[in-house]
Amino acid sequence: METFRDAANRGIQFVEEINRVYRGKRVLVVSHGALIGLTLQHLLPDRFSTTYIDNTSITILQNIEGNWTCNLYNCTVHLK
Repeated sequence: METFRDAANRGIQFVEEINRVYRGKRVLVVSHGALIGLTLQHLLPDRFSTTYIDNTSITILQNIEGNWTCNLYNCTVHLK
């Protein structure tokens, strides 16, 4: 069984690869909330000690000069 840390590492490796391959481009990634949350908790631990991801919510990550930021987290405005 995959541990939370293993899942977070898988998520981080994925976003790092996407960032490397598609540098400067916008990329849409669809995933389960648990993987998104674990990835955020390990990628940006100062901001996300815990996470909760609603179904069909939008979270935006951006990498600027090697530093990750989260400009939008768990947004569901489009559902209203």
